[in-house]
Amino acid sequence: MKKEFYRRNLPHYQPLGGEFFVTYNLADAIPLKVLKEWNKELEVKRKSIMLFSKNQEEDLEKLEKLDFAKRDKYLDSAVSGEKLLCNDNLARIVAESLHYWDTKILDLIAYCIMSNHVHVVFRLYNENELDKPKYLEEVMHSIKRYSANKCNSVLLKSGKFWQHESYDRLVRNEDELFRIILYIAQNPVKAGITESPLEYKWTYISDRFKNLI
Repeated sequence: MKKEFYRRNLPHYQPLGGEFFVTYNLADAIPLKVLKEWNKELEVKRKSIMLFSKNQEEDLEKLEKLDFAKRDKYLDSAVSGEKLLCNDNLARIVAESLHYWDTKILDLIAYCIMSNHVHVVFRLYNENELDKPKYLEEVMHSIKRYSANKCNSVLLKSGKFWQHESYDRLVRNEDELFRIILYIAQNPVKAGITESPLEYKWTYISDRFKNLI
């Protein structure tokens, strides 16, 4: 059964061979009450666009960007939950979980591990590159499950480590990819952690894209 579409709170397109920008966060980084309100608001606005907009594609694109900006601003403020990824041992586990699949089922392009969330961009391999390529949903499930189990083991606890819902976006073109890489690299600079993007030890940029920074 093909998994090119899957449901989070809304349908998402996840083609094999696609480049994806994914943001995922700790379980307590966004309170569930807040998340449910945002998702309800997003769905109402999306339905309104589908029913009444004369420029559906453009308006849906704007809505998606506004929704991401709101969520990311909240995560950057770190007003909710523990900032567990400030712990180097946990951040290292998260980094390992991303690098593990690099060159196996995906091409890892860039990531940044912040105090309560992770930004990552990668390209999935397609049918011409692998006998059994993986879809985005499967890849993210594996990355989050592995890192959650390992981090909980370090913390000597059990239960949810990551929030179930992630933000993901199919990268449309090369220009957008470059903007996303720059956005990821600038995260610790905007947060005041470091003055230079590549000085932050939990930022990774593939060598072929470092000339952008």
